[in-house]
Amino acid sequence: MNRLWIWGWLGAMLLAQPALADRDPEALARQWCANCHGADGNSVSPLFPRIAGQQAGYLRQQLTMFRDQTRSDAAAHDYMWGVAGGLSDAEIAGVAAFFAGQAPMPNPAMSDPARIAAGQAIYQNGKGDAVPACQACHGLKAEGTEQAPRLAGQHAAYLLKQLHVFNTSQRPSAVAMQAIIKSLDEEELRALAAYLQSR
Repeated sequence: MNRLWIWGWLGAMLLAQPALADRDPEALARQWCANCHGADGNSVSPLFPRIAGQQAGYLRQQLTMFRDQTRSDAAAHDYMWGVAGGLSDAEIAGVAAFFAGQAPMPNPAMSDPARIAAGQAIYQNGKGDAVPACQACHGLKAEGTEQAPRLAGQHAAYLLKQLHVFNTSQRPSAVAMQAIIKSLDEEELRALAAYLQSR
């Protein structure tokens, strides 16, 4: 049984559920989203992002793109298109508010102080003229905004995967990142990811 089939089946089951008026967003978050992201949004697998404490506006934006199939990276296609396909605007808002209200748990810091320090320097200061300081959009403590995601405590492996996706057109809402990423080499990307997991 392949992964795409499983998530297609889950999406079909979600669509078969009662209408939104009969569903509670928190129950939906705990029953469906918890399978990958954890009941409180603090996923333990680096395959799935931590969404506890994520900005509600950002979560709404991403869930809407998953539903509308405009975010087309492989993970979105394989996991989220089917699951989000049956969500209404109100349901998306409810699920986003639930996870935004959850407390983000610390993620174990990676044991590479030099790499973490290099990532911190890029995050706080940028790199030359081509790469602005990441904190300008994501906040001093990487807590995010309504437009830019919370990055603090995110799995380094997940962050690195998404940074590579920005080198493509699969994340259409991240045009600024698509330009920035081209000025960072692989070690700099790994350093950023390591620093952010440690936050």
